[in-house]
Amino acid sequence: MTMSRLEIPVLLWWRMIQQLRKRGGGEHESGTFLLAKTHSRRVSRFICYDDLDETALESGIVTFHARGFVRLWDICQKERLKVVADVHTHPAGWTGQSESDRTHPMIAKAGHIALILPHFAQRTKRSLNGVGIYEYLGNHAWKTCYAKSGPVKITLL
Repeated sequence: MTMSRLEIPVLLWWRMIQQLRKRGGGEHESGTFLLAKTHSRRVSRFICYDDLDETALESGIVTFHARGFVRLWDICQKERLKVVADVHTHPAGWTGQSESDRTHPMIAKAGHIALILPHFAQRTKRSLNGVGIYEYLGNHAWKTCYAKSGPVKITLL
């Protein structure tokens, strides 16, 4: 498998964190997709789950429905973008993958990156410290990764 790289501009990362904080309100999970131009690994946009599926955050955990994917693929096609990662929040400091996270990847394609932010993103800074980073290998298998090391290189620019 080739090395996955992901570049995220710091300003975009910070704006994304602010949206996740706002949407989760420090009380429930929230999430977003990170998008890049078709032939790039540099994130150029994010779209929050509840902008695509207005009921995605209603239960307190992320429950993303098919209508949200239809809207996502529509945007990707129109703007010549692709999904390179997804980000969601967890309560407290644990950033491991839940059983649901492991068995229901948001994008079930090898090489997709999933990031998990602790404390509903309320304490997340302008770095990747404390963020859970996982690469989907296919067939419900995941690899735990670390920013700037191992098979996945994530850099905040």
